[in-house]
Amino acid sequence: MKIRYIYDHGLPFSQKLAENIRSQLKRIDGKRASLVILDGGIGSGKTTLAIELMDYTNKERGLTTVSLGLKDHPQMALGGKQFSSQFRACDKLKLPAITYDEAGDFSRRGAITQFNMMLNRLFETYRGFKIMVIVCLPNFNVLDNQLFDNQIPRMLIHITGRNMKYGNFKVYSLSQMNWIRYWFDKLPKGAKHKCFSKVEPNFQGHFLNLLPGRERILDKLSTFGKKNLLKQTDIAMRGLLDYQEIANQTNRSINWVRLNLKQMKIEHVTLIDQKKMFDKTVLAALYSRLDEIKQSDKRGRPKK
Repeated sequence: MKIRYIYDHGLPFSQKLAENIRSQLKRIDGKRASLVILDGGIGSGKTTLAIELMDYTNKERGLTTVSLGLKDHPQMALGGKQFSSQFRACDKLKLPAITYDEAGDFSRRGAITQFNMMLNRLFETYRGFKIMVIVCLPNFNVLDNQLFDNQIPRMLIHITGRNMKYGNFKVYSLSQMNWIRYWFDKLPKGAKHKCFSKVEPNFQGHFLNLLPGRERILDKLSTFGKKNLLKQTDIAMRGLLDYQEIANQTNRSINWVRLNLKQMKIEHVTLIDQKKMFDKTVLAALYSRLDEIKQSDKRGRPKK
């Protein structure tokens, strides 16, 4: 069975989608916000299509394909913690698009709220930056109302199925997204997935797989990102903190934290990636230390 990786028109996805992506590039050239959403189940090909779209935007700007190295992937943000730094890197390198891949973020409590806050803050702060933002989500209905009120999402690419040869998608405008959201709220819990059948798409099409070599590189990057997320989740569940996190929570410098923990003879409980990790109870000890310092300062202060 021969598998194609490029259609006759020279792209791995339908021409109509390319035309719409070009319209988004014109939009960001005019310093207007552009948020493109890819939604679909696990393994539906969201990240694959996102890479293909960014390869296309890069080519339109005379740039090379998207870098997928473990250490060098400025256009791929694997989870919310990478997004801000990767966005700044894209701006510095004059890259036209960035993808946020949720990478299992939403398995954490409160992650959806944090994600929406991050997106709202991004478009309030960076709206004039010429970067098209692509987000890959299992369900676009998790997005905040404020984003839609501000007309930030411009295109929803809903992936409806994928086989060994290609994936299928339907594309919806902002107006149609709002109708889908309306039906999502109206339908009973077990039937919410039918919200898409209530609204006609603008158009539909197909996309092909990445070249095998490129797909292997993407798999390594995705696996690397998910391993990091698992590690962070494990650290959070065990209540472990490193020097940087302790400094953030006590509003003190890392040097201050190191010195006071040494003076109080508090030892780390484990090492993770050569970082000393402390039990969260260390915060109570440091807060008591700060109270002692404040009381000492008051006693030593001369009376007026």
